[in-house]
Amino acid sequence: MGYHMPNIVQPPATESKITETEEKLGMKFNPELRELYLTINGIHLDGETPSGKTGIIPIHDLMDLDWSVNYYRDMNWKEYKEMYQINYQLGEKLFPFFNDGAGNCYWVDLNEGTENYGRIYWTNTFGEEPGYLFNSLNDFFDAILIGYESKVFSLDDEGYLDCDYKKWGQICHEIAPSVEYWKMYVN
Repeated sequence: MGYHMPNIVQPPATESKITETEEKLGMKFNPELRELYLTINGIHLDGETPSGKTGIIPIHDLMDLDWSVNYYRDMNWKEYKEMYQINYQLGEKLFPFFNDGAGNCYWVDLNEGTENYGRIYWTNTFGEEPGYLFNSLNDFFDAILIGYESKVFSLDDEGYLDCDYKKWGQICHEIAPSVEYWKMYVN
C-alpha cells in the first residue's frame, strides 16, 4: 500500500510497563488490551509527520502507554457526564488507546463486573452522542482488517489515509449489529 504509518510503529511494551500503567491508573487490562500492547506500544509521533499519515484509521493514532496515561489523567469524567447528560451506567475505568488529537477517542471499558466490560467506548467532538461502538477490542480490529482487505481504506494522491465512510459503517454494522450508531449506514 505504501503507507507511512508502519514506519513509526513502536516496539512492544513489556509486562512490567503494562503493570506500571495499570498501577498508575488503578485499573487492570483485559486480555485483549494486554495482547495489543505486548504486540505494539502505539506509534511514535515525531512532530513532523502529518496526522493523515500516522493513523490506523484516518487520523486516529494508536496511543502508546505513556500517552494513554496522560490522556486519561486529563479527562474529567464528572464534567463529561454532565455535559453529555449521560443517562446510562458509565464507569470511569476506561482506557484510552486510539485518538485523533482533537478529542475523538476510543476507550476500552475496564470496569470489571459490568455489562460493558471489554467494550469499546467512543468520545467525540462531532456533536454526536458518545457511546459504545464495538463489543470488544477484537471486533474493533476485525473491522479495521476487513476495511483494509476490502479497500475501504486507501491512500490519496499525497499518501494520506482515506476512507469510504459509508462502507466502513456497513462493515462495523456487520460486526456489531446491536450497536445503534452503525445502523445509519445500512438504511
